[in-house]
Amino acid sequence: MVLEQIDGFHVVLDSSDANWANAVADIPVHLMIIDASMGKEECTRMIKHALTIWKSIKTLILAMYREELEYDYGKAEVMLKSSVKREFEEKIKKMMPIWQDM
Repeated sequence: MVLEQIDGFHVVLDSSDANWANAVADIPVHLMIIDASMGKEECTRMIKHALTIWKSIKTLILAMYREELEYDYGKAEVMLKSSVKREFEEKIKKMMPIWQDM
């Protein structure tokens, strides 16, 4: 919901389906947002799989608890789900340099 409110962003797929990547494999995806409640291993698996399809995809993990901010997800950024829209927008624009000046 928050992404749709940020100028220049369009949500391609909102899914909890295991075949999410196959559903959008032919669409250029620049940012993937994952719910940390899936567990560290599943999040890491999804990131690795996405990188095989979209080499420069960025990943944002949404954590429920502060402890999850310390998990190592590789190159993925992590922030709390409870963050306000402005914080999401700032984090995403920082991750996506093309939109920093928007």
